[in-house]
Amino acid sequence: MSSPCTVSTEQVKATRAWVEAFFKEYDSPGIQGWVMKYCEPDAVLNMRDLSPIKGHKEICDYVKEEHAQIPIIRHDINYVHVLPDRIYVQKDSTGIATNDPERKEITAKLFCIFWKKIDEDKLTSLDIYFDATHLPENLEELTHYQVRLRLWTSASEAATPWTSWIPFRTSMYNFHQYLMDHNDEVNWIGSTQIYMNELRKEFNVPNTSPIRSATIFISGIGYYEMYLNGDNIDPSRKLDPGWTTYQKRTLFASYDVTSKIKVGMNAVGVKLGNGWYSQEQYLLPSIPELNYGPPRLMFVLHIIFENSDQMNVYSDQTWKGRQGSIIHDSVYNGETVDARYDRPNWAQVGFNDSLSLWITPEILPSPVNITANGQLTLQDMPPIRAGLDALHFEVEHGVDEEKSYLSKEEIGNIFGASLKDGGILKPISVSTPFFNVHTIDMGQNMVGWCRFKFRGPRGVGIYIRHAEVLSQPIVSTGQSDGGLYTDNLRGATQSDTYILSGDPNGEIYEPRFTVHGFRYITVFGSPTPLLINDVECLVVHSETTVKGHFSSSNPVINQIQHNILWGQLGNSMSLPTDCPQRDERKGWMGDAALSVNEALYNFDLIKFYLNFLTLIMDIQLKAGFVPDTVPLTFGIYPADPNWGTALPTITWQLYRHYNDIQILRDHYASIRAYVESVRDGYRITGLAELIYHYGDWVPPPPQPKTNGHLVASFAFLHDVSLLINMSQILGYSNDTQAYTAFYQRLAEEFHRVFFKTSTGYYADGMQAAQVLALALPNVVPANVRNGVLQHLLQDIQAKGNHISTGIVSTAQLYPLLSDNGHHDLAMELITSITYPSYGFMFNNPYENATTIWELWNAPFEGPSMNSRNHHMFASVGAWFYSHLAGIDLQSDLIVIRPRMVSEEKKHLLSKIDCQLSTLYGLVHVSYTRDEHDTFANSILLRITIPANAEAKVVFEPLFPDAKCVTVTEGNEVIWSVADKRNSVIEDPQTGLMTVHIGSGFYEYQVFWK
Repeated sequence: MSSPCTVSTEQVKATRAWVEAFFKEYDSPGIQGWVMKYCEPDAVLNMRDLSPIKGHKEICDYVKEEHAQIPIIRHDINYVHVLPDRIYVQKDSTGIATNDPERKEITAKLFCIFWKKIDEDKLTSLDIYFDATHLPENLEELTHYQVRLRLWTSASEAATPWTSWIPFRTSMYNFHQYLMDHNDEVNWIGSTQIYMNELRKEFNVPNTSPIRSATIFISGIGYYEMYLNGDNIDPSRKLDPGWTTYQKRTLFASYDVTSKIKVGMNAVGVKLGNGWYSQEQYLLPSIPELNYGPPRLMFVLHIIFENSDQMNVYSDQTWKGRQGSIIHDSVYNGETVDARYDRPNWAQVGFNDSLSLWITPEILPSPVNITANGQLTLQDMPPIRAGLDALHFEVEHGVDEEKSYLSKEEIGNIFGASLKDGGILKPISVSTPFFNVHTIDMGQNMVGWCRFKFRGPRGVGIYIRHAEVLSQPIVSTGQSDGGLYTDNLRGATQSDTYILSGDPNGEIYEPRFTVHGFRYITVFGSPTPLLINDVECLVVHSETTVKGHFSSSNPVINQIQHNILWGQLGNSMSLPTDCPQRDERKGWMGDAALSVNEALYNFDLIKFYLNFLTLIMDIQLKAGFVPDTVPLTFGIYPADPNWGTALPTITWQLYRHYNDIQILRDHYASIRAYVESVRDGYRITGLAELIYHYGDWVPPPPQPKTNGHLVASFAFLHDVSLLINMSQILGYSNDTQAYTAFYQRLAEEFHRVFFKTSTGYYADGMQAAQVLALALPNVVPANVRNGVLQHLLQDIQAKGNHISTGIVSTAQLYPLLSDNGHHDLAMELITSITYPSYGFMFNNPYENATTIWELWNAPFEGPSMNSRNHHMFASVGAWFYSHLAGIDLQSDLIVIRPRMVSEEKKHLLSKIDCQLSTLYGLVHVSYTRDEHDTFANSILLRITIPANAEAKVVFEPLFPDAKCVTVTEGNEVIWSVADKRNSVIEDPQTGLMTVHIGSGFYEYQVFWK
């Protein structure tokens, strides 16, 4: 870890003078108030993770202190996230990239000043950094700091404005060891006698010295909500902590409550839920199995006074607990709440309950198995949140015609709710199909729960059910829940029961410790009619930021993108789940591997996926094997190769999107061990009989699955190829050499085993087999490659331009076609609305899907496996960015190469508008081929490249054998047939035109004949 760079004495003197002026300017209560206002306890994250500070105009690289914590700042929607031992502040082109040619290529240096908060009256300087890449090395634990940043560029004296002060605080450096040292004082508490889901304690804070800091460390498993002096400490934070293999790793959270603790008596209260710890974990045939034991709480309040005295409040047998108004809660089966048992003031000082029995909790075992190297670790990924706080935006999202190159008419009418609706949806209709039954349509298949306002007499029970679709006339068993189709939920009921307290003013109910996947709700037994304003539904998912936006002139593609976004969010629940509604909701590795590239284009999920990688490695066996699901609750151990690939694939995609080599270093050994575990099986079976469990899952009926051994072999070769790439980047030359030789042997064996010389195609001739063989590097020999490709094309055409691929081969199909001269066909497939296709999901007589289905033929299939919200087919969303918009983020530059349909097919896609927030900054690409904007046989391409970045722009011919005539940028002709300047490179064989550019805004017109 390098130190701050050397600066001259003159620079130091000038800076010190500036610091003195700063104190004179800001020596007022305002700046100190800002520190506490924005250092919110709800957003504390461990500074172990890479983190773009979004929306700023600066760059920062690394942070030294592993245990520092930094809050997500809700100020102008700027965010700080972090990666192991380092922090990145995003480069942003705003205010830097201009149309001035002299400023299109700039360099930038960062100037940072760090401050340490000493007390409420003043701040003191900790250090000053020029061209800073690191935070100071002497950060103290449990201390408040601030940093602000400024970017200086090579454009003379130009500089960005200072950022707002970014507050962060350091945590206790080794809380796990702290608990080990205080295991006689800090206990896990709960009850084996009753369902103890409310615990409380009052404590006195002496008036001996002002409070310097007060920090709570808490873990309540399965789930918890915490209250301090009557207030929910973080109202939007839900279903916390994240799901783990608890004996290996249990997560805790840290809250800064300095401003909330008062001198004198205080009260803390914690509600507990079953969550995934004490949960009915369904295993086929849907037999409940109790896991681990009853809910339990670990709590530490650590107070430091200004005189350096300390005070602690621990979870122990001085607390009192009871079963509260939540009678039962289940992730799958909802909640039963009896509001007559609510105690509104239960978490306030002086509470006295004469109606309930509060008893002393038992000391329960820690969930962590210390003897097996289990550990309690800080949850340093964003938590699950509900409503407005769950989703943030770095890019424009939705239709703003003043900022978009596409009109609402061109984008089309999108079914479903907008992500910009703020995370709280109102129904589009409330009907009464039967007496005393209300059916509510949210207009969007979503994940979360509803907030109701009920009115009625005390003791009346109201029953609430959730479903994705209305009753199915084709496959329904006749079961009806107020007109809902619930067969496909299998063993999960997705039902909530609420018993009224009889409040004459009405009462608000929303669940706490369950979550549902649904579009429709039925409410049975409401004593009064429900109106639209009595219902609103909260969207729930792991907190994240939208970092990509893609829209086009084709409404089918836009609807697919909409469905992908909602499905990906709904299955981001501390880890990537397969579905959000039925009795499954597992961390299926195959689903995660298939959609990760798409997810990272659309959302800032780096810490989310790093957490998942940690969970995978937690249960990786010494022999390298990983399971099908993580945590392991279903599936087979070891995993199918196309499921186990999640470990190398997610690692590789994180590196690609964030360009952080440390991610590769941290996971390389585990990936190598996993690849070797598959190799151990291969030594026994060879590729011809390589073990698999699922193959190319769920191709569209009546298409059977292709050869499963070939599909498993594809994953094996894919992962060996990734391992070669990683070893090259990390400089592990011995591994590179060994695995390159091994891959070549595998490639030859793959072709020898699966290719049939008599037919000229692979295996059974199905699309999947050809796609997977062609997608692997150096597998299909050059002399047969075209024949294999032609067989694939003929099969697609024979099926009426339809696919017959399952989840594995579908992910490879679209890039393969676009990269091999058949982009027109790829566009025909993606814009199809007949079965089987993505478009059929929302163009059929039965359902208009607003998320991606699990099955191509969902309305016609039975309930045993028929989710309407699965992200395993969402892989195509990455192709929207990488090929339709043509954005490829390489380690040293940005490549822009939009793939073009031919002139006769341009009605399929004549315009796109794409924004992507990257570590370089905001990349914006749009093009139009409409004749009213440009001439025929031409393209108008607008590009924004962020500051300090370089790009390569590639223009494709618009029709076969087309030749470029002119290239203009702005109003200047920069290349023509008569004047072939060196700034534009022409490839005479392919017709590709390439130009290298620096940061700035560019508007190109390219003409072909």
